[in-house]
Amino acid sequence: MLLIETRIDRLCPTRSAIYNENPSIDDEIKDLTTHVQEHVEKLLSTLNARASLLLKAERRELALNDALAMMCIAPSSPLGSLCASGIETLRGQYASAIKLYGYGLKKVPRSHPQYEQLVKARAAAEDMNNKRIDFISKLPLDIVTQNIVPRLLQNETTIHVENPSSYFDVCRTWRQRMAAANGLDFEIGPEDLSVEGFLRVWDMAPFLRSLTVMQPYEEFLSKITKRRGNFRMLKKLHIYESIERGYDLLLSSLRSLSNTLTELEIEYGHRTTPKQRYRLCDLVDACPNLVSIRVDSGDIDMSSVTKTYPNLKKLELSTKDPEVNEGNIPSLLRPFPQLRALKLLPVSGSEIFSAIDQHCPLLQHLILSNGPVQFPDIVDMPAKRGLRALSVPTSGRLGDFKEGDMVQYVMKHSETIEVFDVGKSFGYYAPIGSLQQEARQQATFRQLRQIAYPFDAEEGLVTFILWMMQRAPHLESIETVAGPQQTRIMQELLKPTHSNLKRLGMQASPSILEDEKRLIQHHLDLGQQSNLTEMKIELSKDLLDQPSFISMIPGLTQLTKLELYTISGCPLRFWKSTLEQLATGCPALEQLTVTTTKRSETVFLSEICYVSSHPNLKRIIIDATEVCGDALEFCELFPNLESLHLNVESYTLDDFDCLDEAPFKFVFTQKKPERLLLLF
Repeated sequence: MLLIETRIDRLCPTRSAIYNENPSIDDEIKDLTTHVQEHVEKLLSTLNARASLLLKAERRELALNDALAMMCIAPSSPLGSLCASGIETLRGQYASAIKLYGYGLKKVPRSHPQYEQLVKARAAAEDMNNKRIDFISKLPLDIVTQNIVPRLLQNETTIHVENPSSYFDVCRTWRQRMAAANGLDFEIGPEDLSVEGFLRVWDMAPFLRSLTVMQPYEEFLSKITKRRGNFRMLKKLHIYESIERGYDLLLSSLRSLSNTLTELEIEYGHRTTPKQRYRLCDLVDACPNLVSIRVDSGDIDMSSVTKTYPNLKKLELSTKDPEVNEGNIPSLLRPFPQLRALKLLPVSGSEIFSAIDQHCPLLQHLILSNGPVQFPDIVDMPAKRGLRALSVPTSGRLGDFKEGDMVQYVMKHSETIEVFDVGKSFGYYAPIGSLQQEARQQATFRQLRQIAYPFDAEEGLVTFILWMMQRAPHLESIETVAGPQQTRIMQELLKPTHSNLKRLGMQASPSILEDEKRLIQHHLDLGQQSNLTEMKIELSKDLLDQPSFISMIPGLTQLTKLELYTISGCPLRFWKSTLEQLATGCPALEQLTVTTTKRSETVFLSEICYVSSHPNLKRIIIDATEVCGDALEFCELFPNLESLHLNVESYTLDDFDCLDEAPFKFVFTQKKPERLLLLF
């Protein structure tokens, strides 16, 4: 609370008037100074009396105003601090009362008769602030876990065992109720776990559903699982492991959790190859009920395995060395006949397609690159044949896909494929000869909704993408459209056959292209008839002070979602004029997303405030390394906002607490920092 001191009691202290050369004036100054002090005391007494009456009349805000005025008029008097703090105590605002008492103790002389009263009053407020009442154990479990706990945590989804919330240490029952709530992940490490931390984990163990263990130094997992059967509900386990440690302890711990564990993730941080790698065959054998497993830098040799694991539906593997090849792919896939989703990095070639057809006939999502394609929930993957999503790598980076194999595989699944993605890398050598041969079959991609490819796609890939677009009557999303090499794609998007287009991803070129202008102008001319409701625009510092299609975006009347994706170290503040134009344009805009790719890039809330005057904006999403700024100012400038989502590694926000108390929904997700992963 900010107090501006007028400090009337220091305007002219009595001792300041004894050095005047004229004694009569000197005496008169002394008399007037005495009168000032008397009037101050009368004013304080009057304000104090009025504050008391206002309290009796239940006018607490007005009473608090009088008390704060007393503190401003005479900071060295305890009356104001005692009155203001007392009012806050009556309101149950103990933290505020403690701050006011502390202010008074700094200003009031220790020699003052009421100084000790301030000390005792602050101690009493601190006791009340620390007091906890356990009523939660009396309420039905479903009400507590589904309603009360989410509200108490204010949208927090991750809780570190060593840094619990104020509700965490109320009692054992509170901890257990929090552990039983859906959607919460509890973290341990990377620092050593204290005795209190172990006790907390053991208290919650029977109710925990999701646990992340970061153990680059001390090994925690075997210690917290040594009480066999203690973790009776744990379904998700994520482990950041040390590259120095063997896996005997891990396997023993996993076996003790195997009855309930369905999702397992193990990684070594920053894809560093461990000295003794965990073997995939040992992991699935220790946890036969797994539905999903992700292993980073593990040993994927499954040649010795003879049995199958029908429960496993999702498999994600990444290795530092190109081990996934024609020799080991069949043995890798054979034990998982019910697989619905598969991600492999890196893959040496396209022979994986035939192995999938033979051993994983129900596979629906295949990701072979680091593209944007994400797996849906397992429950959304019924047991039916036909690929729904395919993400392939570029030839020059992650493997040698034989000419025609990929085209034939896409053709085979033309009736079911919904998403096609080509990972960004060093150029793609599309099989043009095979393409021309297959095109004669007149395939139609009736379910294809989304296509994504690198903005620097070479001629062969552009030809292949164009071929798919011309055979996808229900295409809704395409990215990344950019540059003169893609003029054919821009021209294709102007045709009436693509009137269903809802989402467009573009990279602004250093100089404006007529085809880019024509594409945006096409939707401007359509007006309310345009179905384009979402755009993702990649911004680069190379575009600064250069003309581009970006200046046309505010005129899109149907646009409801816009993502600004900054690349090449391009801070958002460089685009102030564009954001200010958005504030008065795009009348249907409801959601603004700001994403940064460059490490250590910071988003400032003041940059987002450029669009604060937009009348329809409802949701703001910030996905960055760090966010900084004045949270209180942000809340004041966006009174009609419905939700704010922050997905960041760190934050420096003044008045951060006001976001939890804001009228809009606040969702905060703290990403694992890259520097943390380097520890493992």
